[in-house]
Amino acid sequence: RLCGRPPSAMQEYGTAYARLDADRRGSALALAAFLACAISVACSVSTSITVASLAEQPFRSATAVSVPPGLGAAGASAMARSSDTATSPAALPHKFAVDLVTPRQLQLLRGACWIFALGGVLEHSYRKYAVAAGWMDPSHYLRLSEQNIGAVMTHACGANPAVCMTGDDDEAYSGNSTQGGEVEWLYYLQRYVGSTVAMPWSVCPYVPTPTADGQCADAATMAASPISFSVKRMTSYYDLLDIKAAIHASSRATALSLPLFVQNYRLPCTTQDAEMLQCDPHGPECKPCPPISDFAGVGCCIEQDRFGTNMHGEFSGGLPGAPLVPAGGHAVLVVGFTDSFVSSMGYIGGLIIKNSWWDGVPLAGMTCADPTAPCAAGRGSHTLGYFMGAHSQIAERQICPNVHSPDSWYACPDLSTCTAPSTAVSAHAIRKVLRLKCLETGDRSPYVKHACTEGDTFFLKNSSKVGGGLSVTCLVRAEGGADLCLPPVWWEDLALLFTPVQDEDRENDPDQCGFYLLPYEVFHGVAAGVAQPWATDFEIVWDHASFAGAPHKLRSKGKDYAMLEKDTLRQRASVFHGPFPDLSAPL
Repeated sequence: RLCGRPPSAMQEYGTAYARLDADRRGSALALAAFLACAISVACSVSTSITVASLAEQPFRSATAVSVPPGLGAAGASAMARSSDTATSPAALPHKFAVDLVTPRQLQLLRGACWIFALGGVLEHSYRKYAVAAGWMDPSHYLRLSEQNIGAVMTHACGANPAVCMTGDDDEAYSGNSTQGGEVEWLYYLQRYVGSTVAMPWSVCPYVPTPTADGQCADAATMAASPISFSVKRMTSYYDLLDIKAAIHASSRATALSLPLFVQNYRLPCTTQDAEMLQCDPHGPECKPCPPISDFAGVGCCIEQDRFGTNMHGEFSGGLPGAPLVPAGGHAVLVVGFTDSFVSSMGYIGGLIIKNSWWDGVPLAGMTCADPTAPCAAGRGSHTLGYFMGAHSQIAERQICPNVHSPDSWYACPDLSTCTAPSTAVSAHAIRKVLRLKCLETGDRSPYVKHACTEGDTFFLKNSSKVGGGLSVTCLVRAEGGADLCLPPVWWEDLALLFTPVQDEDRENDPDQCGFYLLPYEVFHGVAAGVAQPWATDFEIVWDHASFAGAPHKLRSKGKDYAMLEKDTLRQRASVFHGPFPDLSAPL
């Protein structure tokens, strides 16, 4: 759904055997017998133009496998996706992050996550190449056009549909839509797209709705671009340790194909809360309540499906032991890992992800019937440095305040305390929101209705967990000081009921925020209960004429280098000297 892949899309994508024609299965079985050698020593496979030496890839196995004649594209693809042998966990640092990662960009209402993942790969590779050569200031990057990437890739797919018919109900193979695609197509189609797919952003700005997927600049403008590259090697990884080892060895932003999921929660429906929850405690939608003490005596619970992320920028299983239900697929970038970061749900360690989703509450006017879709929940993200433990939570809220998350709201016990000047000082000092208002008419939540009236203002009073992943929250009315207590709901659902007042509403910094944590435990849970994630690394070689900062003797005649200079931007960075963002040096 979020990237054009339905729940069935991610099932056993890397298993080529099921896709082979009957007359090819003999070759597949022979290949499977050969791969049995991996019992004690894993066999390493790399889809590449030239096979890397062990000196170039020290984390790889010594065994390379060639594609047997007649196995076909599906078999070659399957072998390309075989996992390399990683070094032992002790050989890796406990945390690592790729440098020079470019800012997060937003896919918005299009199923174009694969385009943004591919754009992130190209932007990072270009920046890394230019900085290493001394042709770009490390604080700068070239903003590429995702619109152009989508248009060029889908046109190439339309001309070569056999390459892009990789299943998963991807539509881009038709040449008419970017709805659902695979980053790996870049490798197979590089002959057709290597000199046109990477274009500066201003040449072809992104269209956020799925109405102009194939539209971009005219041929003359594209011909004037000096950017050109080739993909020397593509390697895919399936094992978590292999992914970590590969990122550490290459220091490259690496594409990740990730199955998505939802979990089921149950809200207690009682006569007292029936109107607000829009439920009938004696109706046919009633389900048994969880067998926990907090739900004792409640005879009716209604189901709530929640998407597998939270407003802390974390992929999360939510309820321990509850099954994960497939809900489409997503493409992102892996830019690091940490073995020590503790998530809000108590997971320890995870992959650090650069995402392409907006932060906050759904955009005005965004509606959908599916409560697991992006218009039915709030979102949040963090900086790469935060997940790496580089600064405090307070400092993080200076950059990525995530003001719509209830965890970013300041609690106070009563109206007198809430309105005291000292309370406002304290809330500001730790970068939390103090004053809230009813979000529109209080009806944005798919589950809780009529909780408040538009224009009413509040302060957060307290919240208590009641089991089943739910909380009971009370607020203080700014007018009169009366309490408003809500029925048991998921804590983050409050983001669709209340929002910061205008002068406390701040956006996350688009240059630095946009990163998520994929906990190791969730990675393994998805692999076991939904489908296998995989990461794909691209080793890209750029033509030296592709850089505006290169010596003029390297430039290609007739190319427009002004278009590169126009979209070469400076990326903001924050530096803190301790946990408090306002303090930097002794008096």
